[in-house]
Amino acid sequence: MAINKKEVLKISELSRLSIPDNKIDNFIENFSDIIEYIDLLSSADETNLVSEDSIEDYAIRDDSKIEKLQVEDVVKNSSKVENNFFAVIKVIDEE
Repeated sequence: MAINKKEVLKISELSRLSIPDNKIDNFIENFSDIIEYIDLLSSADETNLVSEDSIEDYAIRDDSKIEKLQVEDVVKNSSKVENNFFAVIKVIDEE
């Protein structure tokens, strides 16, 4: 499956990455190589593979009641609390 310029620009838009015009051909080639490799993997022979999803014997712990901290004790040393939650400065801007 070959990737074209329109698809590279769409991937660029969705990932919010800007691709310079002089690099688009590079990306087309790289994406095409990746898709070709994935196609190669999907056509691999799987007839003699053993499913490993049930090999492990997972120990499941018993559900037990544990003692919890009181909200007041947790937030008492915080500099800013709103509705029993820690209030922090906004890190991510919304556009």
